[in-house]
Amino acid sequence: MTHPARISALLLLAVVLSITVPIKPALSSEGQTEPNGELSAIYEEWRVSDDENMGVVGLGVHHYFSEYFSLGVGSWMAVRGERGGFITLGIDGRLHLPITERIELESGVFVGAGGGRGGYFLSGGGLMVRPYAQLTYDISSWGRLSAGVSHVTFPNGGTIESTRPYISFSLPFYTYMGDGWKDDGLPHALQKQHDKSRSNSLAVVVRDLQPVSDARTTGGAVQDDVTLLGIEWRSYFNDTWYARLETEGAAGGSSRGYMQILVGGGAQIPVADNLYVSADASVGGGGGGGVDTGGGLLLDASAGMYYYLTPSLFAGLSGAYLIAPDGTFEAGSLALKLGYRSGGYSAGRKNSVDPSPEKPANMRLRVVNQTYYKASDLWRTHHADRNVENIGVQIDAFLDRDWYLTGQGIAAYGGDAGAYMTGLVGLGIRKNLIGGVFVNGEGLVGAAGGGGLATGSGLVWQGNVGLGYDLHPSLSALVTAGRMGAFDGDFKADVLGLSLAYNFNSYLLH
Repeated sequence: MTHPARISALLLLAVVLSITVPIKPALSSEGQTEPNGELSAIYEEWRVSDDENMGVVGLGVHHYFSEYFSLGVGSWMAVRGERGGFITLGIDGRLHLPITERIELESGVFVGAGGGRGGYFLSGGGLMVRPYAQLTYDISSWGRLSAGVSHVTFPNGGTIESTRPYISFSLPFYTYMGDGWKDDGLPHALQKQHDKSRSNSLAVVVRDLQPVSDARTTGGAVQDDVTLLGIEWRSYFNDTWYARLETEGAAGGSSRGYMQILVGGGAQIPVADNLYVSADASVGGGGGGGVDTGGGLLLDASAGMYYYLTPSLFAGLSGAYLIAPDGTFEAGSLALKLGYRSGGYSAGRKNSVDPSPEKPANMRLRVVNQTYYKASDLWRTHHADRNVENIGVQIDAFLDRDWYLTGQGIAAYGGDAGAYMTGLVGLGIRKNLIGGVFVNGEGLVGAAGGGGLATGSGLVWQGNVGLGYDLHPSLSALVTAGRMGAFDGDFKADVLGLSLAYNFNSYLLH
C-alpha cells in the first residue's frame, strides 16, 4: 500500500522562525539576559489499533509571554512502527506552575493537523488535539527533563485515540525580539542584549535524492530519483559548532508527498577568504509518496562547502547519504543552498568594512486558516465536491517597509483531506492605505500533496491579494483571496484566507 502523498517544504519553517515571536527580553535583577524560550523534543507511542502502536517524536519551539504562560509551534512525526511519513504540525499553548526552584507542574494543549500512511481513514479530516500534563525538572545549564501523560485524538473522523505516558527534553535559549516594527537601530542597552544572542542562518535547499539500486517503493517497484525543496536552519554555539534542523519535501519525480525532517549538529571551519567547509550528522523522520522508510526513522550524514557572497549572504553545495534503518530506502544526494546568516557573529563579517550596528528586521508571524474551493472538476481523487479546510503558520521578513519574503506551512483539518500538507515560499508587498487599513499581495511556489488532491509531481503555485487592518502596532487582522494550482497536475482551487498577524522586529533576519 503506498503512502498517501503529503508534503510541506516549510513544515518547520514556523518552528524555526517562531524563535522571533515578539516577547519582551527577560532580564534578571542584575540586568543579565534570561532564557525567553525553549526548544523541545518529546517521545511517546500512540495506540493506532488494538494490535498496533506508532512511536512518534515531537519537535517544538516555545516562547514565554510570562512566568506562567508560553506559546509555540511544533510538529509530530512517526519514527517507529509501520507508519513512516505520518506527520502533523500545529500550535501548542502551555501553563507553568512552579512548585520548587527546580520543579514545575505544566499542562497544555496542542492543536494541529496532518496525517499520512493510512490516508484519511487514519487521521480523518486531519484535525489533531493533544492535551497533556507533565512534571518538569530543571537541570540548570543542561536543560529541562519532563515526564507526563497525554491524550491524543483525531476527532474529525480519525481512528487514532490514545492516552499514553511520554518523556521529553527541552533546551532554554535567549534571542532578541521586540514588539512592533522599527525603522532604526536599537538603543545601546538593547543592542548589548542582542550581542548575547546566538548567530543563526536560514537557507533554501534544492536537493536531488538518488536511491541505491536495491531501494524499493512500498508497492515493491524500483524507487526513482526524487527532487526535494526545503529549508535548513542552523544555530551556532560559537565560530565552529552548530545545531541544525532541515525539512524538505518532494517537488519533482514520482514520489509526491514524500517529506523528511532532520535534526542534528556539525562543525564549520574556514579554508580560505569567505570559503568554509562543514560536516554534520542528523537523525529524524520521514516518508510518504510510496518511499519505503519503514517506521519512519532516518539517519543522515553530510559534508559541504559554503562561500559568503557578502558578510551574511552565502551559497553552498553539499553531498549527503541518507538511510532508513527500518525500510529499503537508502540514497545519496547533492544539494544547492542559498542562505542568510545573522545575529551575534556572522562568518563573513570579519572581512566587512562596515562596523555600524545592525538594525533589526521587521517581521510578521501569521496564524492562518485557508479554505480551498473547487476550481477544476478533477482537483481531487476523492470527495471532489467537498471544500478543504487548512490551518498553519506564515512568516514574513520585510526587505523594506513594503516588500517582504514569505514562507508558509499548512495542513488540512477538514474536508476529508487528512494528510494534505503544503509548504510555499515567495515574495509579497504590503501597502498602507488610510488609518490602519492596508492592502497585501503575494506570489508563492513550493510543494504540496496528500489528502487526495491531484498535485501531480507536487510542485504548486499560489497567488493572493488581501485587505488588512492594524488592530494594534503589533497586531493585525487580514483577509485574502487567491488561486492555487499544480504545475503538472489537475489540482486548481480558489483560496479564501483569514489570518491574525503579530508584527515584531528581530535579528534572525535583518
